[in-house]
Amino acid sequence: MNEMPLRICYLLAYFHPFASGAERQALAQGAELARRGHSVRVVTQSVRGSGLPRDDQVHGVTIHRWIDSVPIGPLFGLSFVSGAVRALRRLRDEYDLVHTHQALWEAVASGVAQSRIDRPTLVQPASSGYFGEAEELARTRGFPVLRRFILRNSAFAAISLDIESQWRALGVPSDRIVRMASGVDPNQFHPGPSEVEADLPPRPRVLFTGRLHPQKNLDLLLDAWADVASRRAEGHLIFLGGGPDRDRLSSRAEGLGLGDRVHFAGPVSDPAAYLRAADVFVLPSVAEGMSNSLLEAMATGLPCIASKIGGNVDLLEAGPTGLLVPPDDRRGWAEAILTLLDDPDRARTFGEAALGRVESEFALPRVVDRYEALYRSLLAR
Repeated sequence: MNEMPLRICYLLAYFHPFASGAERQALAQGAELARRGHSVRVVTQSVRGSGLPRDDQVHGVTIHRWIDSVPIGPLFGLSFVSGAVRALRRLRDEYDLVHTHQALWEAVASGVAQSRIDRPTLVQPASSGYFGEAEELARTRGFPVLRRFILRNSAFAAISLDIESQWRALGVPSDRIVRMASGVDPNQFHPGPSEVEADLPPRPRVLFTGRLHPQKNLDLLLDAWADVASRRAEGHLIFLGGGPDRDRLSSRAEGLGLGDRVHFAGPVSDPAAYLRAADVFVLPSVAEGMSNSLLEAMATGLPCIASKIGGNVDLLEAGPTGLLVPPDDRRGWAEAILTLLDDPDRARTFGEAALGRVESEFALPRVVDRYEALYRSLLAR
């Protein structure tokens, strides 16, 4: 017997075309659910001056930009929560379950709305560590009250062991938290030739993809690359992405004498071709949930080096799929990069193992299968 289609409402502060990790993952999962015949709506903020319509659709996902919040300052949280609750109440006949893909003000809003909408609410924190929601919540004024609202939610999805540990410490009962994962589209990210090969500096190429932001710990990467460059005549480090640290990092690279060995390629809509043109992937972040960038590199068959934190550990520690280095260990980062550049056979082994792990556990269809099952179990309660 065919099961009834699901009706899911995502809640995020930002959504497409704004594309950090949680937003990208929500869109990918939502589009896959819509492709399967389910209804997916997103409640998010209207963004002043963006020109974006209040109601929109992308890849089969319906977007409602109905939350008119105060952009910054102490009134942001209150205005976001009140706007989100109003939107969820207005739409309550159009969905059966709310899923927040972030877990600070989104989780407060869904907790406040819970009794008003009479629907299950699933909270999914995006990250752990200093930049993660659990630690940010603990630093937020009114923490005890906010925590009580958040704990009203029906269930919590932890995409890493570190996230699970932090949220259990905040008081989430073990029977209301479930381990989940992020997914990557194998049709988009896969090994093969690259159409940007001729546009890049000579091999070997070490690639970082993501926001140029303090969370990504890119100063340490530049320092480690200075050590690599002093010991190896060949090799180029490429930063793919934009962000607030772009100009400062570029100046720092010049100051380290790395102007001809470090390249800032800027943001691109699809990093897949750049990953296929790389030899090693690096992610030195100080905080991550389950990194889209790391999953995409693994799906491309790249040998990966990542900081020993958060979801990076879940992805790389289970077998010979890559190297984990503490985020403050400059020498360890330099040695890890040199290890993979100087030993292509070992690098190839890591890449093949990473690809196999993604195919078996983190391919987007497999991950969405798990979310479908979770949604149905919550609705069956």
